[in-house]
Parts: sequence; structure tokens; C-alpha cells
Amino acid sequence: MPDCIANSPHSWGKFGYGYGATCLYGDAGILPASRILANGTLKERLSLLQLGPILGLGDGHEAIDLLCLVGATVAFLGLITRAHCRLVSFIVMWSVYFSLVQISQSFRQQADHLLLEAGFLCILLAPTRLSDRRHPMEDIALLLLKWLVFRFMFASGSVKLASGCPLWWSLDGLKRHYETMPLPTSYSWYTYQLPDAFHRASTIYVYLSELVVPWLFFAPSRAVRRFALWWHVFLHLNIIGCGNYGFLSPLVLTLMLTLLDDDDGVVAWLHERLSDEPRRTVVSRGKGHNQSKVADVDRYGGRLVKGITLLMVAGSWLCFSVGSTDEGQLTLKPSFSRDQYLNFMQTMIRAAPLLVFVLMVKKFLKLLSSQDSVGSLAEGMRQFSKNLGLLISTIVAFTVFFMSIVPHSRLLPSTSISSPVMTRAYAGLHSLYVVNQYGRHLTKMRPMRREIILEYSDDLNGTWSEYGFQYKPWTIERAASLPYGWLYFPRFDFKFYDGSGSKTDAQKWIYPLIQRLLEHQRPVLDLLDGRHIPAQAPKYIRTSLYRFSYTSFADGNFWTRERLTDYFNVFSQDDTHLREKLKQMNFRLSADESSSGSWNWLLRMLLDAIRRFVGAIEGSYLLVGVFIAAGMLIYTQQQQQRTGQST
Repeated sequence: MPDCIANSPHSWGKFGYGYGATCLYGDAGILPASRILANGTLKERLSLLQLGPILGLGDGHEAIDLLCLVGATVAFLGLITRAHCRLVSFIVMWSVYFSLVQISQSFRQQADHLLLEAGFLCILLAPTRLSDRRHPMEDIALLLLKWLVFRFMFASGSVKLASGCPLWWSLDGLKRHYETMPLPTSYSWYTYQLPDAFHRASTIYVYLSELVVPWLFFAPSRAVRRFALWWHVFLHLNIIGCGNYGFLSPLVLTLMLTLLDDDDGVVAWLHERLSDEPRRTVVSRGKGHNQSKVADVDRYGGRLVKGITLLMVAGSWLCFSVGSTDEGQLTLKPSFSRDQYLNFMQTMIRAAPLLVFVLMVKKFLKLLSSQDSVGSLAEGMRQFSKNLGLLISTIVAFTVFFMSIVPHSRLLPSTSISSPVMTRAYAGLHSLYVVNQYGRHLTKMRPMRREIILEYSDDLNGTWSEYGFQYKPWTIERAASLPYGWLYFPRFDFKFYDGSGSKTDAQKWIYPLIQRLLEHQRPVLDLLDGRHIPAQAPKYIRTSLYRFSYTSFADGNFWTRERLTDYFNVFSQDDTHLREKLKQMNFRLSADESSSGSWNWLLRMLLDAIRRFVGAIEGSYLLVGVFIAAGMLIYTQQQQQRTGQST
């Protein structure tokens, strides 16, 4: 099983982080990393970027480029060959990505937290030497990965109704979500046009996906777990189609491969196409007796799946009253109250960790029983030395599990753990993003879509022109309003979604952005649509708040928009308010100062050349090209292996 997931969850994020990273965190970027490394907290100083001056790169964009390049290279090698999916590789990838996340500041997203937590658990799975075949901790680590994806999905669903948002309770939240999501695509526009009854039924499907189906992850029946997997494959393919969430959904789907067994047909198919080593049967692992038990459980797997499906349909029918309007349209609405829902959720939140704990203890006892017996003290000492790493891994695994109960319990105030020992321990692991809290998004749907539009002019009383964006809605032109980013995560455009829904002072990153635009800094301009930027630095910049609304099929565009108000006042280079805000942020006004310790001119020239080459390719195309290249290399290796075997 680890052969399928050990091709690195980190690949999804590692490849998507480097493109545009220096535009955000470089010396001439919006939030320079050097500011954090010099003035940040102790947690934010724990970064490999601090090694930049030792290598002669300083703490500027060259050091960021080097980390991105190292991480992407290790991830790519792990993706194309199993020989590089080892403990050292996973430690390097996790350390590099953690260092990059430390400098992400305002542009940090929950996808980064999920990737770091999953990557840490994969370290428990990774073998130490090339000769190692299976890690003894495999079963426990895979269970923790299931628990992670369970927590993520369950948290995403539980907060919707718990928030009391009227749109989620009326089952209209999903339709509103298509219009107000951070970076919608044309798929979301077309889906938005479907009848309201379809959207309400789809909302019930989402509730089932996030609140009911995750419990099937722990089912003993292989058929039931496979049913849960394909259910979520359909869900996340729709999520990928309707929004630009980057590597988030592909990462979740990769983690869900833990629902499959070694001898599952899907795993066998993946192994034949992705592995560069012959596949071994599960019998060699000494599980022949257990296989018969699994076969007995799975003999009725098809009937179990049908029974579960019928129960979910019947439960949905009872929990969501089905009716019709005078016009004959189907209506759906919850038949339970918010208090009833909260009481039920309290039970579910408390039951989930207990279930996983029982399964972990069971797997731990099985691990102990598989250890070799010793006949003398000397043999015992050698066995203890051999299993010392296993002991440490077991302690780490159980520690991570117990600390993960803290954020899981916070889904409701009534279930939150108040123990200072637990909360302090969780805070320590969370500072390393080993354990994180999820489900804070989509709690309350926005009643309308508001967008921040950047405008520039050389005359206060003259014509104002708009900066263009690559992914964020900013114009009503159909060709430039709903693009696809695929695996690429456009953090810059994504962040405007948070800004449009909060107060101006809560989004302090906009002040450095305006300063960089007034300076006409090329790295920041590269984050925008190059066809809609001024030829030279403008004298004035203002931000306006617009309301965007989806059109109907009869209209020629995706959006209609109207200006609501000013988001910020007009700013210029000598604006006192702007300079005061930048001073409070310890923001360096001049981007021309070189980072201290930048003496390795040869390595800097090499990194600059790579950056220019990579920067010439649009982010989504770059990532698609990388994965196509990986697929071609894997296919070539397989063909060479088969040719060698035939001769």
C-alpha cells in the first residue's frame, strides 16, 4: 500500500510552491522573507532559509529559489521511482516545505497545513534503507492517515450546520457557494444555472459526503471502503472542476488511497504502472490466516454497500422533508432543529477518537505479537537496539493521535478540551504544523460576491484604468473572467477573497502590494495579467469594491458588476498614511538593497537563469508539463523493465 502513496503527497504542494514564491516573499516581493527572519517570532525563525548566508545567498529570493528547487527535485525523483521514496527524502521534503510555509505569512492556507501533517505521517511509513521492504509501523501510520482525512472531511461538514447559517439550513448554501467561492471556474457558472431542487439535493449529497461517508473509512469490509473512496472521488472531481483550490483535492484523494488494501484491484493496477519493482503478494507478509477472515467479511461486501446506500437514502428522506410547491417543484428542508443537530454532533465528535484509539491499540498489540522472541539477555539487548526506532515511532504516532483530538474536539464549544496540559502540548505540535485544525472555511456563506479592484492613474481627476488578474474575477469579459489553474495554487489571487470579506486593516498585505505597484516592481507585476498593467510606474493607485453576480444563459458574459464603494483611499508614493502603515509592518521601502551575505555570484546566476526559464511558463501549464514528464519517465522505465525481462 505505501507504494501508492509514497510517491509523495508532498509532490502536489512542492511543485506548486516555487512558481511565484519570490514574487510574494523575495526582496522586491509583497512580504519579503527577510523581514520575518529578522524580526519574526521564534517559530518563524525555524527555517532552512537561515542557511542562505552560509551558502552565499543571503536571506532573499535566491535562498527561496534554492529551497524550492531542492524540494521539487526530491519530490520529482520520488514521484518517478520508488528507490527515492525513503526516509531521508521525506524528511528533506517536509523540512523544506515547512521552511517555506514559515515565510508565507498572510498567504498561508489550510492546504499547506494538511500537506505538512500528511507529510509528517508519511515519514513514519518511509523505509530507512533501500533493502527495507515494509515498515513495521505501516498499519498504524496508515490508520493515522485515515484519521487525518476523516478529520478534514468531518470538520468541513460539521461546521456548516453548526454555524447556524440560514443558507446551509435552507439547503441553498451550495448554490450560493458556486457564485461566491474564492476563485470560481466556468464549471461553477454552468452548475449554478441548474434548478434549485438540484442544488438542494446536491447539498444533501455534500452533507452525506462529509458527515456520514467518512465513518466508512474504518470499515473492515474492503467493498465498503472502496465505495467510500469512489464516492469521494466523484465529490472531489467536482470540487476540482468548480474552483481553483490547487493541490488540495488531489492531496485528499491521494490520502484516500489508504482505504485500499495491497491486493485490491486498483492498487495492483497502480503498482504495475508506477512501481519499478516486481509486486509481491500479501501472503509473504504472513497474513494467510487473516486473509480468510477478511474474505469472510468481504463475502457480503456488495450487500453491505447496497444496505448502506439504502440507509443513507432513507435517512436523507427522513432528515430532510420532501415536498413540492404549488408549481410542482421539489422542495427539501431539514426536519430537525439546530439543538437536535448539536446534540447529535456532540456524540459523533466524542465517538470518533474512541473508535480510532481502539483500532490503534488493536494494531499495536498485533505489532507486539509479531516481534521475535528472545532467549537470552544478549539477544534481548540486540532486539531492543534493533527495535529502538520502532519504539520511538510508536510513541510519536500515539502522541500525534492524542494531540489531534484537541482540534477535533473544538468543532463545537461544548466538546472542546480545556485541559491545559493537552492544549499546551497541542500548541507545540501545531507550531510545527504536525497537528492542525480544519473546517474553518464555509461556515457562513456570503450573501453576495464582492471583489477588490485595483485601479491606477497619473491624474486624480483623470481616467482610472484597472490592473488585470490572472485568476481572480475582475472583468465581465468572458474570456478573462473564469480561468482554470488546475494543480497550480494562485495564492495571490486567492487572498483577495479574504480581503473582500473583511475590514481593510485586517488585510495589511495590501499596503506593501500598493507600495510595490507604485514602485512598478517587476516581480509583483508578474503576478498580474501582463496585458493590463501600465507601461511605467503610476502616480496614484486606489482600490474599489465591486459587487459581482452571475449572469444567466441569455447573457453573453459570466458576470455583471456594479461599484459599491472605495476599499482604500487613493495612495501615492509620498502618502503619509501608507508610509505609516508600512513602518508599523517593518516593511523596507527600498527593494534595491541586497541581502546580507550574498557573495556566491555563480550560484545566484544559476538560480536566476532557472527562475527566468520557469517564470516564462504559466503556473498551471508548468505543473501539467512536470506531471506529463513524470508520466513519460515512468512509462519508459516500465517498457525498459519489460524488455529486459523478455530478453
